[in-house]
Amino acid sequence: DYTFVADDEAMKVEIAYTFNASELGGKNLVTFEELYDLSNPDEPVKVAEHKDIDDDGQTVLITERIIKIHTTATDKDGNKEIEAGKDVTIIDTVTLEGLEVGTQYKLVGWQMLKEENAELLINGKRVENDYSFIADKENMKVEIIFTFDASSLGGKQLVTFEELYDVSNPDEPKKVTEHKDIEDDGQTVTIKEVPETPEEPEKPETPQTPDTPKKTDSPKTGDNTNLMAFIVMLIASGAGLAGTYLYKRRKVKKS
Repeated sequence: DYTFVADDEAMKVEIAYTFNASELGGKNLVTFEELYDLSNPDEPVKVAEHKDIDDDGQTVLITERIIKIHTTATDKDGNKEIEAGKDVTIIDTVTLEGLEVGTQYKLVGWQMLKEENAELLINGKRVENDYSFIADKENMKVEIIFTFDASSLGGKQLVTFEELYDVSNPDEPKKVTEHKDIEDDGQTVTIKEVPETPEEPEKPETPQTPDTPKKTDSPKTGDNTNLMAFIVMLIASGAGLAGTYLYKRRKVKKS
């Protein structure tokens, strides 16, 4: 209401209404008025009214708040391909447009297997995370971080899904927008197979050192010293036999 003292026959005054219309998207509101003469405060007298539910001049439309959402999922370095491992981290950067300043929101995200179009479960639990914030401007950029064991996901593509909730009333959170497009490249990362490490060839066994053969008196190939001694012995033996033979022949002739 608005109370005033008329200083002219024709006047223009305003009444301001401030209220929570977050649940009234799509509704038409019509303002009704009654004017009272308060010359006697104990007995106000209604002197005029305006109550026309079809009056366009009295009507305002509460439009739906449309919050646009765009996301990009990468690793810590901004790569769209991640090598399979036990501690893989995906960072989902979410751009939001059309937020209501001062409203508390909760962004919930989870991982999907693209090929199966199914939620990614590790040890029976959905790989998910959330981020709560109070909007300090209409357009904001926030992040959700997912860290999980992807050692068995080589060759798979993961897609991040998101839902945004208005949690002004924590007991009754209201979903205000979502982004769930299994074909969206921006939401997708690829888990690469870990390349196999080639096996190292076995080291060959160290060959055993052969035993040194025992020395013999027989000549060896290439041993000129022993061979010459053997020849000398043969010549000496032949000379001895020849000398003995000649000696015996002379002795027989003298007889």
